[in-house]
Amino acid sequence: MKNYKKILAISIILLIISYFFWKSTEEKIANLDISKQINFDSIDFAWEKVSFDGAHYFNKEKFVKELNITRFNTYQFVLYHKREAIYFPFIEKKLKEAWIPDDFKYLAVAESALKNDALSDSNAGWIWQFIPETGKRFGLTINANIDERYNFEKETDAAVAYFQKLYKDFGNRTLVAAAYNRWENWLQRALDDQNVKSYYDLYLNEETSRYVWRILAIKYIMINRYNIFDKEELGEKFSPPKTKAEIVVSDWKLDIKKRISEKWYIYANIKNLNVWIIWDILPKWSWTIKILDY
Repeated sequence: MKNYKKILAISIILLIISYFFWKSTEEKIANLDISKQINFDSIDFAWEKVSFDGAHYFNKEKFVKELNITRFNTYQFVLYHKREAIYFPFIEKKLKEAWIPDDFKYLAVAESALKNDALSDSNAGWIWQFIPETGKRFGLTINANIDERYNFEKETDAAVAYFQKLYKDFGNRTLVAAAYNRWENWLQRALDDQNVKSYYDLYLNEETSRYVWRILAIKYIMINRYNIFDKEELGEKFSPPKTKAEIVVSDWKLDIKKRISEKWYIYANIKNLNVWIIWDILPKWSWTIKILDY
């Protein structure tokens, strides 16, 4: 009899513990759905409002999917947060000067996660992920010794020029973003083939069909980050390095390693700040390189 009572008491205790564990888990799962906090009527890209009703029934699921992927890849988002201060100020300035909506800065995040060593399988490089052909179209020097896709300021100028060109082609900012991802001729063929005028009405390959939704999710979470994450979880942002410019004139071929040793510069710092110099040779020209200022 004593054993029976003991077993019963243990069973009751286990049931109570299980109930509270289940209740706690249920509440945690309910709190994971950040889409409950969203006013979907306020979602837009570059001042172009996103529709979630009627013929655009599937848009809500697409947006919420990308929100969850972005929100719960915490490691990746922490890096977005930390790198932002290095790149966004310059991008924002260039977009503003060109009268391009500020939302286009989030394309850099979607393209490269703001990684300064990003290189895709299709040979798209650095922050804006230009392939060599597109980079050359917009004025970047790309050859065996120099690859200005890895010059952040010059690649940003090229991206801005590309956005302007695409807006002349499409007259719609959302289509500009999609064309940047997929290539303008291909996107125009898809619009013509499906007889539609909106990105949100297109049936596309997986990457491009997700692309604008990824940007919208990144934008939403970066704007609302402190309502979604704890400050301690995100940590401090990286500070951009303090640099100075030095003009280097190459009469024929300048050996960078030899030049910097003469000036007592640290080779690793020069390479990290001037990734666009592929090897250690600068061809004949007047070049501006960055030097760490400390």
